[in-house]
This record gives sequence, structure tokens and C-alpha cells, in this order.
Amino acid sequence: MLDLDVLAELRVLGDDDLRDLVDVYFTDVDLQLERLREALGSSDSQTIASAAHRIKGASLSIGAARLASLAADLEVAGKAADLARCDELIGSLDSELAPTRAALSAEISG
Repeated sequence: MLDLDVLAELRVLGDDDLRDLVDVYFTDVDLQLERLREALGSSDSQTIASAAHRIKGASLSIGAARLASLAADLEVAGKAADLARCDELIGSLDSELAPTRAALSAEISG
């Protein structure tokens, strides 16, 4: 679920800055998920691919490996305009968000 090597590299920021970075990450992911839902509702596969790309990059940089993988798959599905697959993957991203939030919180608190 998490890339602990990335988190180890981020620890040089210090606890407060790392917590702030994680907070900013989740705020952005929440916004991008809303953007994804709206884009799916309007069958806007380009916006789906764009938002998925943003989530993928941010997730890779914070060590949220599972979210990054799902977002990469979603980006591909968006580029292919496979809206049924996009719907499935948006649901998976949404479901993975809470466990990832808990795991990152545990890592930066521990």
C-alpha cells in the first residue's frame, strides 16, 4: 500500500512539514476525486485522464503506491474513453483512500 522508501526520504522534512505535506496531498486528492466524479457524470474522459494523472504523480511523490497504481490504470482508461472501467476505478480509488490515509497517518505519527 505504501512505498516506505519514499516515506523514508520524505522524513528529512521533519515531522511538522511532513504532516503538512500529507494534509495538502489528501486535500488535493479529495478535490481530484470530486473532479473525477463530475467528469464521469458528463462522460468527459479527457478530464478523467488529467485528474488521474495528477493523483498518480502526487501519490508517487508521497509514497501512496496503491493509489498511484489505481490512478495510473484510471489514466489509461480515461485516455481510452472506457467509461465503464473509469467508473470501476474511481470506486476503487475512493475505497482505497481511507486505508491509505490511515496508513500514512500511522507512518508519520510513529
